[in-house]
Amino acid sequence: MTVAQQDEVLVNCRFYFEADGLTDKQILEVSGLSSETPAAGGDKVLGSSKNAINLRQAAPTRAKFTPVNVKVVATTNKDLYKWYEDCNKNEGGKSDWSSNRKAASVTVYDQAGEMKARWELINAFPTKYEGPKLEAGSNDVANETLTIVHEGIKRVQ
Repeated sequence: MTVAQQDEVLVNCRFYFEADGLTDKQILEVSGLSSETPAAGGDKVLGSSKNAINLRQAAPTRAKFTPVNVKVVATTNKDLYKWYEDCNKNEGGKSDWSSNRKAASVTVYDQAGEMKARWELINAFPTKYEGPKLEAGSNDVANETLTIVHEGIKRVQ
């Protein structure tokens, strides 16, 4: 049996998001678990030398991380909004984003509820809060979305 045959397929409907002190949420959606290291140079000619020999070289630059969007079921609990508010004082006062950064993670579970994959976000803090879209004829639950920036992402399992 090959290694590929032993790997378990992950399903995208059994997952959880948490950040230090922010747990017990009903998570609807997580997106943006992405890291990119653009290459400098690439196909571009960096120089020409004797005998018209062109120098091409791709070299990695610094990593770029995309913001992570977390959509949760809206409840009467305001702790996610408070985290956003503590980091972004929009009505004056000191924005204390630096001391309110949190370790955060996204975990994927198998059908038995065992952790099978985990991504950790380093020094995460919210930069955008979006409240629910309310519609009189809707049968959906209300939701809130946080856009979270971070200083790095690691897949640890």
